[in-house]
Amino acid sequence: MRVWHALTLLLVAGLAALLAAAPQPLVNLQERLFDHILPGPTAAPIWVVDIGAIDDAGAEWTRAATARLVARLSEAHPRVMAFDILFAGACDEPATRDLARALEGQTVVLGLLLSDVPGPRLPAPWLGTAGAAPLWPARGAEIPCPQFAAHDIAAMALMGDADAKVRRVPVGVAVDRQAVPGLAVAMAGRALGRMPLVGPGWLRLGDMASVPAASGMIRVFPSGPSDWAVRTVSAAAVLAGKVRLPEGALILVGSSLPSRGGLRPTATSPVTPSVQIQADAVTALLSGQVPDRPRSAPYVEGGALAVTALLTLLLVIRLDPLRAALLTVGGAVFWSGAAVALTRQGVLIDPVFPALGLALVLLCALIGRAAALARAERVLRDRMGQLLPPALVSRLARQPRLMRLEGETREVTALFTDIEGFSAATAQMGAQEMVSRLDAYFGLTCGIVLRHGGMIDKLVGDSIHALFNAPLDQPGHPGKAVACAAELLAATEAFSRAHGGFGRTRIGLEYGAAVLGDVGFGTRIDYTAHGPAVNLAARLQEANKQLGTQVCIGPALAARVPDLIPLGEVEIRSFGRLALFTLRA
Repeated sequence: MRVWHALTLLLVAGLAALLAAAPQPLVNLQERLFDHILPGPTAAPIWVVDIGAIDDAGAEWTRAATARLVARLSEAHPRVMAFDILFAGACDEPATRDLARALEGQTVVLGLLLSDVPGPRLPAPWLGTAGAAPLWPARGAEIPCPQFAAHDIAAMALMGDADAKVRRVPVGVAVDRQAVPGLAVAMAGRALGRMPLVGPGWLRLGDMASVPAASGMIRVFPSGPSDWAVRTVSAAAVLAGKVRLPEGALILVGSSLPSRGGLRPTATSPVTPSVQIQADAVTALLSGQVPDRPRSAPYVEGGALAVTALLTLLLVIRLDPLRAALLTVGGAVFWSGAAVALTRQGVLIDPVFPALGLALVLLCALIGRAAALARAERVLRDRMGQLLPPALVSRLARQPRLMRLEGETREVTALFTDIEGFSAATAQMGAQEMVSRLDAYFGLTCGIVLRHGGMIDKLVGDSIHALFNAPLDQPGHPGKAVACAAELLAATEAFSRAHGGFGRTRIGLEYGAAVLGDVGFGTRIDYTAHGPAVNLAARLQEANKQLGTQVCIGPALAARVPDLIPLGEVEIRSFGRLALFTLRA
């Protein structure tokens, strides 16, 4: 049991260390769990304008159509208009100039793409940094045409996790060491009218409290197609005048077309338009509800597992297995429920793996407990097998309730034995020889008693106290006790001839009512029998001395067993004159 406890403790330490270390495979699994638990984004006044393949006239979408779209959107006097689109190339064409004029006077955020090739110097970025702000590095960037230099530019970059799914957006990037905000951060900052400020692990927008930005990233609540349908309008419908956005709207323009390369795998869809991911990030930033997994979370989970696992081990040791299991399962359910509630509020705590670890510890502890009980049962069966017949031991193991140890009255046949002249014989033997011979003697005689269905009540010195019809019913026990006495007589005579120094075995038997049950105090308990028949059997064993017999049988037993030899009436101390009997030769 101690070895199993040690192994369980090692398992606890290993699982706790695994959670605290948070290896990448475990992190990947946890991220997938959070994907399913996190709710969708909260409602925010943001509109996604989806540019399709054709404009309102059915022609292929062009930059000129984008200029007309901006003119239409400007009628709603949007608070911010951001574009998940790069307006680069064809800078000298009239359509580009038309688009630049349409954007004049608007609060606009335009997208740029990162590049490994150094590019032109960027305009002054709209992003403040504090301390060692963790920003994505890039050697250069592809930026919008010079006609748009008066507007903010922001990075449209998105990066997937180890499983390629996009769950986060960058707060900013460092293009040739120049800080540039991410598209969502720039849009949210302009909506609030304050420059975003990013520091080590945090982002602040205006007067709002800082939101977590571990490793320069913010996690988003994952939206799905049903969320997109609520906030998305068709650019062609806006151009055609079929849709008019509300005054002061936050507008994010992008495309869901695969040909524009803006589709990314997320938790809700393998083809999520990047503009929808940016919309989720803006929504999270403006609501101040950015999901975060605290740096301390792995240590909290590992520590909680270690503490609850140790308590589980203690419960399994102290309580019965069912109660221990129920309490442990209750603790695991409580942890999972609390973790799910916190995760849905944006604090990402693993609800599953600590609970699974606790279940594994419970299983190991219960297996250890079962192994210990099995060993104890084997020891007990072996011990009981020395006192009771094997068939009776098996029956009690299958039906332990049959054995009523609190006290009962039943008819028994008591058998007492003693070795004639044993005290004198031991004086001539050494201690080792005496113990060796006595072990052989008891092995012989106790085996005979057990074969006849008797129970070894106790061994006292060189004497055997045996009971028949105890602790369970034994039909025909008077005859079986007498048959046992006859076999004992023959076997011990042969034993005495083979081992010099042992006297004859004397046997006393009687039938009658006796009270059986546990007697003792504290941890010293003895299951035994009390009653006149038991006392008389002991007296009859002694009566063999004056009668010159080896087997003396009382009247109650003789009345139930035929073919015995009467010995006449004999005075027995405390019992008066009794008709006694012995075995027929």
